[in-house]
Amino acid sequence: MSLPAVRMPEREDEPEWLRLRRALWPECAADQHEVDMGTLIADADRAAVFVTPAAQREGLAGFVELALRPWLEGARGCPVAVIEALYVAPEERGHGAGQALLAAAEAWARERGATVIVSETKLDNESGRALHARLGYEEASTRVRMQKGITPVDDGEPE
Repeated sequence: MSLPAVRMPEREDEPEWLRLRRALWPECAADQHEVDMGTLIADADRAAVFVTPAAQREGLAGFVELALRPWLEGARGCPVAVIEALYVAPEERGHGAGQALLAAAEAWARERGATVIVSETKLDNESGRALHARLGYEEASTRVRMQKGITPVDDGEPE
């Protein structure tokens, strides 16, 4: 099977990229997604985004976002490329989009001198874990993330 085409997003891809980000992170506000997207595009030396077109319709099938870090706890080298997001729309899965996006991420990381690439997925994401395993990724650790909600300080300034 030949892999789908992958490219960096263009201006006209932004609504579709936003739609896919909102599907991945529905709890995040649209304006925050837009800020994050702008930051990724502006930081082209240390971050990248790749998209792949949908197979059966107009728009995008999925995207990958990654960043270069000087180190990462538990990683076996440095610098480290970290896949911050990998998402393929459910109706587009099974056609090689995820594999193509990961290949583009790995090539970008290699070109920047990364010695390891790290991707996290949820324990219950069996298809994501299987994709990574098929492509040679090894499970390196299981982490527990602790979280506590806090109330922002009201600075007393009128709005």
